[in-house]
Amino acid sequence: MAPVAIAVVLVCVWLGANTTEVPVTPEISSTVALGILTSRTMMLRQPQCYFDEVEGLPCSSHQCEIWLVVARGNGVQRFEGQKTSSGILSASPYPDAFLDGTSPNFFITRLGVQSSFLCAELPGIRYFRVGSEGRCDTTNCNGVLPTGATIRVKYILVDPANKTIESGTRWSQPITLLTPRASSSIDDSTLRRSGAMVVITVILSCSLAVLTLLLVVTLLQGGFGLTQEPPEIPEPPSLSHGIRRYNTHNLNSSEYYSNIQI
Repeated sequence: MAPVAIAVVLVCVWLGANTTEVPVTPEISSTVALGILTSRTMMLRQPQCYFDEVEGLPCSSHQCEIWLVVARGNGVQRFEGQKTSSGILSASPYPDAFLDGTSPNFFITRLGVQSSFLCAELPGIRYFRVGSEGRCDTTNCNGVLPTGATIRVKYILVDPANKTIESGTRWSQPITLLTPRASSSIDDSTLRRSGAMVVITVILSCSLAVLTLLLVVTLLQGGFGLTQEPPEIPEPPSLSHGIRRYNTHNLNSSEYYSNIQI
């Protein structure tokens, strides 16, 4: 009966320790953008509304902080075994998080206060990039991940006054980063290229040759046009030939002058 009683107690304790877990699983961002997943970084959906329903918190939404736990391999079990200990937030300095087999294999980084991740729809792309601080060397910095590693993450809600974890999400599904190909493994031999690639290359080359020929012909025609003498413009007819002379007959008549009396 003693082993049974101990087992019942352990189950009750385990259930009590997980009553503040919210039924949310972190996921890769669904936004269509470049760099959602690279060999050393990834973009996660922000924890909007994740902890709004948690009751009995010792801190308000403007005080409670949301952090992210990033783990590889046995880092998940190591974090779960240490999350209730004091100083858990500083127990995983980033530079030593993934060094070797004795490393904790997880690190924790801060996102911001809970009120910064409201449910309201805001303009722009909402995501959190893991590994955005590069090769940083400070505790809890958001450093790059091991190349091509398989990572799991979870968001946690922290009371900054006593540095304790008050709530947390579920662990994400395993997320495998990209593995870059070595340059020596890329086959650039012409003999092994596909037939379609060769056909496309030939068509593009012929099109470029035709366009070049047309450009040369156009330039030559323009040059010949510049060397030709401009056509002569005929002079306008003289105004003297186009205007008829008109004389008043009474002014030329001698009778007119003879009739004038002085």
